[in-house]
This record gives sequence, structure tokens and C-alpha cells, in this order.
Amino acid sequence: MAQHAQADESNPIDRLPPEVVEALPPDIVDRLENGELDRIPTEALEELRPDLADRVPDSLAEAASDNPGLAVVLVLIGIAAVLGAIWGAAKGFLKVAVVLGVVAAVAWFLFFRA
Repeated sequence: MAQHAQADESNPIDRLPPEVVEALPPDIVDRLENGELDRIPTEALEELRPDLADRVPDSLAEAASDNPGLAVVLVLIGIAAVLGAIWGAAKGFLKVAVVLGVVAAVAWFLFFRA
């Protein structure tokens, strides 16, 4: 019986205030009670009222830092976006330089021809 009580204490649902448990979707509560989840998914936290979401302990809230693979992918996407923006700006400047060079060459040609 002491083992059963100890197992209940390790249940994440026991560390949540009753108002938060009532506001969570029933399937999340069931999965927390069954041990399928040890943290509340971000999507479920976003659906809670802000005052209730603030009452969830940080140890039970899932965050982006919980998934280092996702963090690496997001950093790589950010770097690729910055490099793409720089490449696009450089291409734009090169196009303008070429067009203005052609216009200048034609202008000089017509100036000296006349």
C-alpha cells in the first residue's frame, strides 16, 4: 500500500492545482494519469487562460528547449533565411549595376557619336 501511495505522488497530475486540471482537455488528463505523458504539451497550455497557465509548474510545461533537434533545425532555418536575404540583396545590386552600366555605355556611345 505504501508503494501505491508513492506511485500516486510521482503522478504529474498531483502537482497541478485543481483549477488547472479541470481546464485541461480530458484526454491530456487521462494520459498524464496513465503515465503516457510526463509534461503538458505546449498546445494544451496555449488553450488555457493565462492565469491558469501561469500556475502550471515549469517542470510540467513542455517547451521548445525540450527538443534539442527542433532547436537545431530552427537555428539552421534562421541561418539559411539570413544567407538567402543577403544573396537576394547582392543579386539585386548586381542587376542594377549591370543595367545602369549598359545605360551609361549607350549614353557615352551616343554622346561621342553626335
